[in-house]
Amino acid sequence: MQPRPLIDPGWLFLAAGIAILAATILIPASEDLARARWQRDRALAVEAHRIDRLTRYEEYLAAVESGEPSLVLSLAEKQLNQIPADRAAIPGGTNLLGKGVSVFPSLEPPPLKLAEFRPSNSILSRWTRGGQPRLWLLIGGAISVLIGLLPASRGRVDVHHEPPPTPA
Repeated sequence: MQPRPLIDPGWLFLAAGIAILAATILIPASEDLARARWQRDRALAVEAHRIDRLTRYEEYLAAVESGEPSLVLSLAEKQLNQIPADRAAIPGGTNLLGKGVSVFPSLEPPPLKLAEFRPSNSILSRWTRGGQPRLWLLIGGAISVLIGLLPASRGRVDVHHEPPPTPA
């Protein structure tokens, strides 16, 4: 009688097959989750940028409506090209009123910089994304699981064929 192995080799095939199938299913799902989180973070950043822009415009409107003296003088100077006689656009300089300067660029927040999405670039993740390598991983994993589920072999049994005894 042969000694039995410590671990049945079928368990190794079963574990390897399950690991391959799990990787083939879970890696693309985790990349989809990472892409969804990236899109959410991007949308939140755009929303925060727009809220900041609206806040700046609301503060400016409130200052205009309250009639803040420095703002009224600034608007008269920039938009209507009118300044008091005792002032100059640049003290000690020439009058630059003909330029038509707008106040809106100063109200805008700094431009938003959005990060690009970069998927994982490992060999396994490239294989599991799709196409023929993914199909081969699924087939290989399924075959390994099938081999692992087969019953263990009992070894070779020596049976001597002897002729049946003859009746006497």
